[in-house]
Amino acid sequence: MPGKLPKNKIIVGTRGSLLAVSQTEIVMAMLQKANPGLEYEIKTIKTSGDEGKDILGAFVKEVETELKKGNIDLAIHSLKDMPTSLPSGVCIAAMPTRGEHRDCLVSKGNLSIYDLPIGAKVGTSSLRRIYQLKQLRPDLNISPVHGNIITRMKKVDDGIFDAIVLAAAGLERVNMQERIAYLFSEKEMLSAVSQGILALEVRDDDMEMIAMVSKITDKRAENAALAERSFLKALGGGCRLPIGGYAREENGELVLDGIMFNEDGSRVEMASIKGAITDSKILGETLGKELLSRHRR
Repeated sequence: MPGKLPKNKIIVGTRGSLLAVSQTEIVMAMLQKANPGLEYEIKTIKTSGDEGKDILGAFVKEVETELKKGNIDLAIHSLKDMPTSLPSGVCIAAMPTRGEHRDCLVSKGNLSIYDLPIGAKVGTSSLRRIYQLKQLRPDLNISPVHGNIITRMKKVDDGIFDAIVLAAAGLERVNMQERIAYLFSEKEMLSAVSQGILALEVRDDDMEMIAMVSKITDKRAENAALAERSFLKALGGGCRLPIGGYAREENGELVLDGIMFNEDGSRVEMASIKGAITDSKILGETLGKELLSRHRR
């Protein structure tokens, strides 16, 4: 099995989409710089999410299965796709520097969210994005949009949509950042938990791989992820409510903003918390419990 070979060459598992492969190449370039002489082979794996199944962990489950079987040495995921609890036998060994965490607008004519015509048709399937868009522009005609980055943007180019909302980090990682017409601020649209963070997952008994990949971990990304994922877990982890969260370090403290809508978007709860960076997990749990308590009133 690959996991029992000397690690001069490793097998890396990821989804087969343009974005997944692109961000895997980015991470592997970082690992090669930190581990001179390292060679790798990418193994693309079809997931339940690629088949359109809307289940928790749909974009990671099959990749994790290959990792646990020893058919790959390393799995690279978008952390926002990962459930807050991992299966036994694996661990997240590193998180590189966080990419752009914000959402963005891709539009015909590169119009901003405020310059779109009244009643413009905007594509997104995320309730978190839909409800925040409606707060900014109640007049917009928002409809679901599916497919990969290229498929979605083509629907703008073909005039099916006037605009779509995407994660900016994805466009940057496939070198299409010029398509970003507008970057939403945190006050306009709070991002998904862990958006912009990549996770390097290995078997938890593979000490050689853990030592190798941990060289590129970024403590700011780890602290933010710990706070945001603890926040999400306190809200139920895989709950279907539209939730957003963003943590960052400011003036030596960790600041976490959270937002939660009810099922139909008619009610929203927002709150922030700050404290010691070493208390990232506690801060996340505290904020999650606060929003959950408000939601149940």
